[in-house]
This record gives sequence, C-alpha cells and structure tokens, in this order.
Amino acid sequence: MNKKSIFLVLIFFAFTSIKAFSQCSSDECIAKLGEGYTFLKTYKMESVGEETEHSYVFSKETSYMLVLCGKDGVSPNVTVTLYDSNRKEIATNYDKKNNKYYNAIVYTSKATGMYYLRYSFQGEQPCCVSVLAFKK
Repeated sequence: MNKKSIFLVLIFFAFTSIKAFSQCSSDECIAKLGEGYTFLKTYKMESVGEETEHSYVFSKETSYMLVLCGKDGVSPNVTVTLYDSNRKEIATNYDKKNNKYYNAIVYTSKATGMYYLRYSFQGEQPCCVSVLAFKK
C-alpha cells in the first residue's frame, strides 16, 4: 500500500470511531418527552465517576420533565437528583428501596426559583444526555 492509501484508511477508521463514541444523542431523548411538554435544554455528560451539577430557574405551578438517555437509549448507572433553591432534595430517579433507576423525573414546581440538577455515575457509563422540558 502506498502512503495515500494508508492515509485514507486511517481517515476512514478515525471517522467510524468518532461515530461509535457519539451515539449518545439528544434527539432520542427529546423523542421520549411526554405529550404536551416543550423542550427547554439539553445536558450532556461524558465524565465517568464524577458528579456534575447544573442549575435552572423553575416557575411556580409548572410541570417539569427530565428524561435521561445513555448510549443505547437507557441510562442504568446514572443518578440525577433535583434540589430546590435551599439545596433540599425534592426528587431523584433512583429508588434505593428497589435498587432501580428510572429514565425520567416529573416535578411540579411549588415556587419560582433556582433549582439544581446533580448527576452522578455508578460504574461504566460512556455518555449520558438529559433533556429538560416543561408543561404549563
């Protein structure tokens, strides 16, 4: 093989490996939003073993849905916990009693203010996308 052929083969493998690692898509997650919910924001996490926190201002008497999606459409090892403006835990997708992860949280805000979303990973998780949406 000449240098040009080797270069083309390397380029091909580079692009196919990029595609393999970028299968964690927000489009799949958006498609899982409940009926009547309007998309607000996407959060993408790729740091395994670290906690990540994001904030968002929620409005009073508004329903919010947070959907989690992993590489294959599920996120079995990702815990997301929702905190109010006083950092009081108000919801999580992990049921400790049954050791089960859920792919969505629905919460109706009781007060307008800053809310915090804290993500943590348990074990291997190549990527995770979450989508925040609202419904009045």
